[in-house]
This record gives sequence, C-alpha cells and structure tokens, in this order.
Amino acid sequence: MQLNQFRSLVKRFVPKNAVYELQTFFGLHKLLRARKIFDASAKEPAWLGPEMLDSLQQKYPFPPNYGYDQESLGQRGKDRAGAILRLINPNKNEINTFLELGCWDGMVSCILRRKGKTATAIDNRSEGFDARAVREGVRFMNMDAACLEFGDESFDFVFSFDAFEHFARPATVLQEASRVTKKGGFIYLLFGPLYMSPKGLHAYRSVTIPYCQFLFQKEMLKEFTQVNGLQPIDFDQLNGWSLEEFHQLWNRCPHTLKRIKYYERLDLSGLDLVMKYPSCFKSKTENFDNLVVSSIAVLFEKIK
Repeated sequence: MQLNQFRSLVKRFVPKNAVYELQTFFGLHKLLRARKIFDASAKEPAWLGPEMLDSLQQKYPFPPNYGYDQESLGQRGKDRAGAILRLINPNKNEINTFLELGCWDGMVSCILRRKGKTATAIDNRSEGFDARAVREGVRFMNMDAACLEFGDESFDFVFSFDAFEHFARPATVLQEASRVTKKGGFIYLLFGPLYMSPKGLHAYRSVTIPYCQFLFQKEMLKEFTQVNGLQPIDFDQLNGWSLEEFHQLWNRCPHTLKRIKYYERLDLSGLDLVMKYPSCFKSKTENFDNLVVSSIAVLFEKIK
C-alpha cells in the first residue's frame, strides 16, 4: 500500500482528533530537530528575497475553501454550540443567557436560541450577520468588545470563536467579559491561528507559504499580491500577540476568574521552513514555542 493510500484510510476511519494526535506524535522527532536548529541559529539573514517568494508560492497549494455557504455556516454553528453545551452539561439548565463576542455570522448564537437559550451577539461589523440568526431572535449589537455596553453581571456565559487573536486589546476584552459575567458563570475563548504560527498572518488565500510573515518583509508581500492580482492582505486585522503574551495575560487574569479548562493545539506544518531558514525566525523571537502553538481554548469560571 502506498503512503498516500494509507493516509487516506487513516483519515477515513480514525476520528478527526485522533488523526491530529497521531500526526503530532509522528511529528515530535521533527519538532525536536527543528527546535535544536532554531536554538543554534544566528539572527541573520532576517529576510528572504523576492525570488524565494515566487519559488515557495509554487510549492504550497491554496487550502480548501473554509466554507461560507449557508450549509457550512449552519453546520459550524451547530458544532460550536454543541461544544459549548457539552462544556456546561452538568449545569446547562441554570445557564441561560449567552453573549457572543466577535460573532460575524452569529450562527452559534442562532443554534443556542433554538435550544431555548437567550443569546446576544456583538461585532464591530454587521454585514456578515446571518438572516437566520435574526429570525431566530438573536439580539445583534454593533459594539466594540473592549467596551461592552452592558451592566455588570448580565450574562451566564460569554464566549468567542476565532476572534480573540483579532481584538486589538485582548486584555481589556477579557476584563470586560469578566465584568459582564455573573458570579458562577463562564467565559470560553477558542481562537487561532496565533500570529507567530504557520498560518498566523491569516493570508493563506493570497500567500500560501507558511510563516510568510517571518520570511518576507511586509512591503514585499504587498507588492507580490498586487502584481499577481491576489487578494490584498489586511495586516491590521490582527493584534500580533505571541503565545508568550497570552501566557502572561492568563497569569495576570482578574482574580475573579478561575481557569478550569485549557488546551493548546500545535501546528507542525511549517517545520521544514524553520529548519531551512532558522535565522528568519530567530530574528523575530527567542521562544520556539511561539512558532508551533497555533490555537488556544480556555474556559474560565467567575468565582467572585
């Protein structure tokens, strides 16, 4: 049996999370080798030239569509709402008021409404909000997550999916989320890819190269997308926080919050680039872990 056939069988018959665990296990040797090369590297040269941008773009294909069609948005909403309800399963009948931060389409809140919960969803833009969420009775509000227009202890559960890496002031957002959460309530954040991880620039619809933000200067990437008629990269959509900075935030969390679940997901897909061009990475960070942790899931309980 060829290697590609084996991979197809594994993906077909092994649960998704188990596939990830297997990939991570078999990637550990490469990870240790990449860390060793990174630790021994100098900090120069810090950038690659334009000829390498063209060459590497040919090597890395565009990823599959994320899925913004009606069916995909609905299924993602169901999956995420289901994950939330499982988190609160022992107390789900007591937790009824939900606030979604950075909701975009609002379909998670929509599904929570269908489950009999009260849901409020905020975003700083309204054009993505799905009509199904409106019909279901989700209250949408155009609002900055760092300046919530709600009274203290207004919600049982505050949550956010794939938005915390975009918030310009994540520490203030967490502080505000804590303020509007009731005592005994919960805050759940699942977000990524983090800025320093392989897909951290969120530019994979334009530049497919992992870690392109570390390998090529911003102006070079801008020019590349313009010359090739690719979607412009929005460099201002991210807060640029590293894994280290999020660790520091958790350590200085409001004393009212108790961290009860925590998970960091690895992405080892760009390790070949780290090993081949280590100085490009060493010139941007001294901490190798910043490069391989792609997403974070954290659940807080408000205890005071």
